[in-house]
Amino acid sequence: MSGHRRTWFVVLPDNEAASAVAAGQGTAERRALLHPGGRPWIIGAWPAGEEPVVAQAGPVGLAVFGAADTDEEELLRSAGRIRDPYDVLALARDLAGSFHLLATVHGTVVARGSLSGLRRLHLAELDGVPVLADRADTLAALTRRTPSLDRLALRLAHPLPHPLDGLPLWPGVTPVPPHHAALLAPDRPARTLAHWQPPTPDRPQAEAATALGVALRRAVGARTRAGGLVAADLSGGLDSTPLCFLAARGPAELLTVTLGSTDPHHDDAAWAARAARHLPGERLVLSPDGLPAMFAAVDAPGPQGDEPFPWTRTRARDEAVARLLAARGARTRISGEGGDEVLQVLPSYLRLLAARRPATAARHLRGHRARLRWGLPAALRALADPRPYPAWLAHAADRLTHPGPPTTQLLGWGPEVRLAPWITPHAADLVREQLRAVPAADAAPLAPEHAQHQVLSMVRHSASAMRQLIEATAAEGTPYTVPFLDDHVIDACLAAEPALRGTPFGYKPLLTAAVAPDVPEELLRRTGKGDFSPDAHQGLARHRPELAALAEDSALARAGLVDPEALRRVCLGLYPPGTSYAALDATLACEHWLRAHEAPVPVSRPVIGSSKESAWPSSCAPM
Repeated sequence: MSGHRRTWFVVLPDNEAASAVAAGQGTAERRALLHPGGRPWIIGAWPAGEEPVVAQAGPVGLAVFGAADTDEEELLRSAGRIRDPYDVLALARDLAGSFHLLATVHGTVVARGSLSGLRRLHLAELDGVPVLADRADTLAALTRRTPSLDRLALRLAHPLPHPLDGLPLWPGVTPVPPHHAALLAPDRPARTLAHWQPPTPDRPQAEAATALGVALRRAVGARTRAGGLVAADLSGGLDSTPLCFLAARGPAELLTVTLGSTDPHHDDAAWAARAARHLPGERLVLSPDGLPAMFAAVDAPGPQGDEPFPWTRTRARDEAVARLLAARGARTRISGEGGDEVLQVLPSYLRLLAARRPATAARHLRGHRARLRWGLPAALRALADPRPYPAWLAHAADRLTHPGPPTTQLLGWGPEVRLAPWITPHAADLVREQLRAVPAADAAPLAPEHAQHQVLSMVRHSASAMRQLIEATAAEGTPYTVPFLDDHVIDACLAAEPALRGTPFGYKPLLTAAVAPDVPEELLRRTGKGDFSPDAHQGLARHRPELAALAEDSALARAGLVDPEALRRVCLGLYPPGTSYAALDATLACEHWLRAHEAPVPVSRPVIGSSKESAWPSSCAPM
């Protein structure tokens, strides 16, 4: 480990009660920003080189944590134009990048993260004072809350549906919805305010491509504007390759990174080599033999964040690459993750297309049927399914342990949630009860249209995993950054006609049109992507003993959530039978997270607040 400290911040309202709370959190590692009147505003820990951009103009203070296309001078001008909290939300819409924007305006605090949930906010009360933080575990430590075993059981389900996917593991810590801002007035309860809604998906191709091109250039520019050495994944795929060309436009020096595969028929390397001939800077090609295999170090979990890290399978490899890049001086690593989620859409877009252009919808349905081997009656039944989202959620609760549903489910609200065969009936009951208990007000889709809801759901799943990966790679010196999950990029993609993203007759045509001015035409002809399943199979076979040992001494088994013998059989098999790697990933993530929280974890600063009982093994203690 490089010794990189975990970063966090807490945001306080502008009143005397909050000042008293802040005074009780003294620690040598703490850093602080003040309200214009002198009271504590933001306290936290962030290393040198990751300081926020800060500006103050009279009664207005602004702070930007993360990568944004602004600097102190520009932010100061913005602060001078702000008159009320709504002006802060307008400023956030104007900025590009991935960031938290925090403001104090005439005594009222305004805070917002990102639409994807990559930059999150959480709310809790500390001695009656509402406080915000970027991490759920930070608030849990401050308020001495205990994690909930029921909520951990939820994380064994895959894919976990909205709204349960955003629940922190600590009851009493409340997530701020990604499309909301939080407001803390001096002597009023905290409240949230929606600042975004999904756009109507009706923008034609030329207009949509122009908007996406602008959004991507600004997103990458926010990462390269500080100069220095920036690494960028060059897999040869259609997501990462354009980002490399956009990064080459900026002031930063470029280092492209290509990871090889154990599959001799994998064609990523050939496409990456073709792209590299057009790019400046150094190129780093990493052989799979020189990197940890998938599932390497699976019995030695890395730092656990405020939720289980679902990409345990590749963590050792990602951390090893981060160390290599840090040794070369790279300050960040641009990744194409998130591209699949925003640039494509599941076939449920046919519902909207059928109402607008029925002949085109019929042609697209034929294409999807040929690709996915659907029978016409089954596809038409799925398209005609009238169930609203709450009814679909209730139905999913009844089918948790059923065999995998047919792929025609992609024509509805999305893949139904399932539990792996090694999950116990007790755990299934816990998950089922929580699905059924979702309040009616919360059981609403993320967007009115099925396809838009699915995109946002997949984006949030990807962002949740990336948050943990960014923390793990930052600890090794070179964190990931993911431009495709930026607000402007998501908005541009969702505004495009869904047929552009879901068409079975082309591969990501919206992206190829958007980056055509920046990327050589020959590189945009690719019609697919490499598959790393052989690497996963080989890694599983190589590390079976470590996986089996985890199953034999499972914290999840001790908590009654998994059947250790059933899990052990899966770990010793050549391939996870009857399920997917996603199910095994979810179990490993929860296993490591529970192990990290079975023993008391020392808190480096005094903790003030009342404890809250929760269903948790007696040996556990809050963070």
